[in-house]
Amino acid sequence: MNKLNHKKNTPTVSYEIEESVYVLQTCTEEEDPESFYYFKQFEKKEGVILEVIEHPRLQYRVKFGQAEAVLYHEELTNGNQQDVPITGTDNQEGWEGGKVEWYTQKEVADLLGVSKATVYHYGKQKKIIKILDPHRLHKEARYEKAEVDRLVYEKQSFPTGMSPNEVAKKLGLSVQSVYKYIQDGSIKAEAVPYGDERITYVISETAYQEAEKSLKPTETQRPKKYEYYDSKNDMALFQRFHSSKIPEARVVRNEENVFGFYLPNIQKLLTYEEGINNYALKPSYSIHQTTLDYKGYVELHVPKNEVVFYPFLDYLYEIWGVENIRLREQSETVLLYIKAGEKPLKTEVFGIADLLPYLISGEIHHEDDILILRSSNRKTSLELPIELLETISDLAEQEGISISKWVEQKLSSIIK
Repeated sequence: MNKLNHKKNTPTVSYEIEESVYVLQTCTEEEDPESFYYFKQFEKKEGVILEVIEHPRLQYRVKFGQAEAVLYHEELTNGNQQDVPITGTDNQEGWEGGKVEWYTQKEVADLLGVSKATVYHYGKQKKIIKILDPHRLHKEARYEKAEVDRLVYEKQSFPTGMSPNEVAKKLGLSVQSVYKYIQDGSIKAEAVPYGDERITYVISETAYQEAEKSLKPTETQRPKKYEYYDSKNDMALFQRFHSSKIPEARVVRNEENVFGFYLPNIQKLLTYEEGINNYALKPSYSIHQTTLDYKGYVELHVPKNEVVFYPFLDYLYEIWGVENIRLREQSETVLLYIKAGEKPLKTEVFGIADLLPYLISGEIHHEDDILILRSSNRKTSLELPIELLETISDLAEQEGISISKWVEQKLSSIIK
């Protein structure tokens, strides 16, 4: 039998039989789910001491209504005296009376690569066998080694690769988008059991490389709509929101590429749910307009810390609409592609002179309260043999650029 060695740092006055006590929640679900759920069933209930157990460690048998529990001294309070924790060690060697080998809950979590909470649920589901400890002589829950080893062996047979979260980060997508692409077959993934009767997906290196070719935007490609527009919640990157409590909030994406809010006045990040439910945020303007006929794009590269950045974006979203702009966030700047056309511009918040330093291609003019954008490209057509066109298409796809861009680059290199 494993022995428990305990040292009292400070003399502790024990509770007395028939004294009223309450449970203290001494851990979180993540730290020790076994104890957490054990305490939770007696939470806020008044208990009565039935028995004092002094050895091998000060414990009490406590009655809570019709239920009884065995609890350590530091897990109880009478609401009056100051409770002094009793520290101790649990010299566990992996054997129970020479009868059965076991692992601690932490060891199981490490072996399976899951959280302690998941180990707890595995025990509830009988995937692994928990060793009963009615008097809680052991500080940590224990599980039979044979069943754990079996589960480890099964897990080793699962396919290996990247998780949807890892793929989302590498592709610059939201996790929700990755799951959507898995469902529609754009990303090939294998389903594997995970946690509490759930499944997760594993993406092999080969499957990732295939997805990268078709889904990951390159610097030479125009931004794709999912990079800046959250279709589920109908909001766009850096769009302005507000409420009676918050004068200004901006739509941002976190490290997981999930859309949320940033409150610049107090420099606080919020999830989408927190912003809508707790702060009653609502959009300051509509971001939808009629789609313009295609006449090319004007390209700008605007630093995010420039004064003109937010006023210009607010104007683009409200007047041009997400249908007519494309946006890619970079570390210090934002790359903007705006469809060539004409729209009203009556704002005095920014002027054309504020934008010209960041113009990469195209022309910008302001005449009679009208903003005029002209592309530096002109649309043309070429008649090419089908076989040659297919070859060009394949080469452009390999480089991750459009056919037009590929032809432009090749012609430019020849002319130079």
